Amino acid sequence: MNAEAIEDRLRDWCSKNGHAVTPLNEVSEPVAALLLGLSTSALRLQFNEGRSLVPVARYVLNRRMYAIADIACYLAHGAQRALD
Repeated sequence: MNAEAIEDRLRDWCSKNGHAVTPLNEVSEPVAALLLGLSTSALRLQFNEGRSLVPVARYVLNRRMYAIADIACYLAHGAQRALD
């Protein structure tokens, strides 16, 4: 599955499960952790250790926001590696 298709599915999942997506297609850190299959604390730890799976898109009131497109690219790359 390509990144664009995964991005659409992630946006749909957020909508169906009541998770906010910003107009810039970003999600909060807890939602990003869910989409990546991590706990929020694990995602924070990775960020603090400089080994984030996906980059922080921006900060809003000192809260990290993650772009759904970046999460989708990470997931697409991981899926491709699993198929190789």
